[in-house]
Amino acid sequence: MIGISGLARSGKDTLARNLSEIIKADMGVEVKIFSFADIIKCQIHQFLWEYYGIDSFTEKTEEKNIIRDLLVAHGETMKKVHGNKFWADAVIQEIKESDEKFFPIIPDVRFYFEVEVIKNENGQVIHISKIGNKPPNDTEAKNDPIVADASDIKHSWPPYEPDQMHECKAHAEILWQMIPIEKKEKWKQILN
Repeated sequence: MIGISGLARSGKDTLARNLSEIIKADMGVEVKIFSFADIIKCQIHQFLWEYYGIDSFTEKTEEKNIIRDLLVAHGETMKKVHGNKFWADAVIQEIKESDEKFFPIIPDVRFYFEVEVIKNENGQVIHISKIGNKPPNDTEAKNDPIVADASDIKHSWPPYEPDQMHECKAHAEILWQMIPIEKKEKWKQILN
C-alpha cells in the first residue's frame, strides 16, 4: 500500500495514476486507488448539489475552492464524534474485506494518524509538494509539515501543464525506484 500526502492541488491524484501504471507493469498486479475523502464527498454530495450546484467530486479548482471548507468541516465534525481514524479505518476495512487481489494507493493522506494507519498496514507514504503551491486553509497549513516529516519519501516537483504528463510519469518512476526493494518484495509476497 502506498499513501500520498501533500497540499491540495499538489498533484497527488496525478502521481497516483502514474504510479498505478508503473506498479501494474512492475509487479504484474491490479492497482486500485482509494480515497479517505470519498466517503465524506458521498455523504455531503446531495447538500452541495442542491444548495450550490456543485458536484462534490468536481475536479475544477474554482469549484473545489468553494466547497473545500464544507468538506473539511464535515470531515472534522465526524472525527470529533467517531474518533480521528474514522475515515481511514473505513477505507482500510473496505480494502481488507475485498475478495480481489490488488495493490492499493491512497492519494489523500492529510493527517499524521492517516500516515500511521498506512504504515501499520505495511505501507509507505510519499509526500509531494509542487513548487509555488500554498496551503488552501489553516487545517492544511498546520498539518502538512507534520505529515511531511512522518512520510517515508519527500519529493518536490515543478508546476506542470496537461501536455507535460510525461514529466509526471518520469517523477513517478523515480519515486517508485526510491521505495526499498525489501518493501516491494514483502508486497509481492502479500499479493501472491
